[in-house]
Amino acid sequence: MKQWTYRILGISFLLCVLFEKINAQQLPIYSQYNLNGFVINPAMTGMDHLMRANATYRRQWGNLPGGPETATASFTTYLEDNNMGLGGYLLWDKTGPTSNAGINLDYSYHIELGNRYHSKKLAFGLALAFYQYRLNGSELLLDEPDDEAAFSNNASKILPDAGLGAVYYTEDFYVGFSVPQSISMNVQFEGVDGISRIRRIAHFYLMAGGKIDIYDSSLILEPSVWIKYAPHSPIHADFNLKATISEFAGVGIGYSTSNIAQFEVDFLIMERARLGYAFSFQFADWQPYLGFNHEILLSFIIDNPKWYNQ
Repeated sequence: MKQWTYRILGISFLLCVLFEKINAQQLPIYSQYNLNGFVINPAMTGMDHLMRANATYRRQWGNLPGGPETATASFTTYLEDNNMGLGGYLLWDKTGPTSNAGINLDYSYHIELGNRYHSKKLAFGLALAFYQYRLNGSELLLDEPDDEAAFSNNASKILPDAGLGAVYYTEDFYVGFSVPQSISMNVQFEGVDGISRIRRIAHFYLMAGGKIDIYDSSLILEPSVWIKYAPHSPIHADFNLKATISEFAGVGIGYSTSNIAQFEVDFLIMERARLGYAFSFQFADWQPYLGFNHEILLSFIIDNPKWYNQ
């Protein structure tokens, strides 16, 4: 097979070597985990005991053409009488000529360990998904434009996936573990005279966070840490601290072990809707060539049963 190069992926490959975090990135990245936790850990589905709908869009490496883009639309709810959380989300994720889109369905079962005044719960979750992986040959730049090489045509594969998780939580604290991409396999694309493979590997997450009530709920601090590990890659950790003022506005800062700083803000725009924005950047000499990472989130509470008062 004749050699071919795709400039965007070439830059991304270089970054994979230089950045310890990126070489393990196969799952979508989010800045605002506090409202999207169930995407990483299915046991967190319905953990807030609300009926909620979210929409998120993220653009990574804003100055780099073909940089990662991710969009999700999700729904979660909690069935109080059955101690179950139900949810799901639609995902579209694209990097250069490769993309995947699909649907993920989440289920969680919550075991009551405390009482109505001191609620403590242990939840277990399961996620089932189907994704269509696509390779767009028209976006590849070949060494020889007339070369009928392996990836001159479009190709796609539909594959299943599954995730597992567990979380212990109270009103003010949570700690959990999850394997959101538990099915490892090779995604193989066949061309005219060659084969390309994308190796999908399992990821492992540990997460913990809490709420600190200050001044009779007029100020709430939410520290959290999310730790990720993928085989043959270094352990990666995100540390975040968010402050919510009188439930009207929230501001947050964060830092990751791959030298990425993060800032976020959200506002109550209607009685039950919040609009959030986050951006992040890497402390590196090549930062101007990458640009910022931008993320927008809209969250709407459909029903608020105030589970801890029941």
